Amino acid sequence: MVAQVKSIGSRNACLAARDVPGGPWVGRGQRTYRTGASGSTSEAITRARSARSVTSVRAYQEVGRADLFIQVVPFASPEDARAGLTELRALPRTMPQSKGLSDVGELRPAAPPDVAGTTLVEAAEQPFVLDGEHSRTLTLWCVVGRTVVVAALGGRAETVRWSQLAGIVEAQAAALG
Repeated sequence: MVAQVKSIGSRNACLAARDVPGGPWVGRGQRTYRTGASGSTSEAITRARSARSVTSVRAYQEVGRADLFIQVVPFASPEDARAGLTELRALPRTMPQSKGLSDVGELRPAAPPDVAGTTLVEAAEQPFVLDGEHSRTLTLWCVVGRTVVVAALGGRAETVRWSQLAGIVEAQAAALG
């Protein structure tokens, strides 16, 4: 019980809005919770829970241009992080309901960009229409040491770029040290 109470108040490991490249970004919400709180019983998650791992999540907005989501999930080892990436990658993704959202396409694998500071990168793209404009969400799942960083950048198709998302994940990887 004490470990659970401690984890709830843990410091969020995601970048502060002022540290996100590009922007200016504004924070739109954050939380921390014990890794595996969703009920996963995989060996990698079980070891992360034993190590009192705390998952950090933060949402950001670049007003009028893009939305960003970063999740930082520490594991017990680099091998567990690779297994955890596979598990996180397999989780269903949903688009938040928004007025003007339509024609949400399927999440499809994409060729991942180079992301400095990572040892494994997977990527996916999901098209959608928002307020009549073609838009997309770009998502990266990356292993940084014994940590998995998941980052998703969404906005008008001509605005969001893989290079921008890669730069954001590189900044997050550097912040993890």
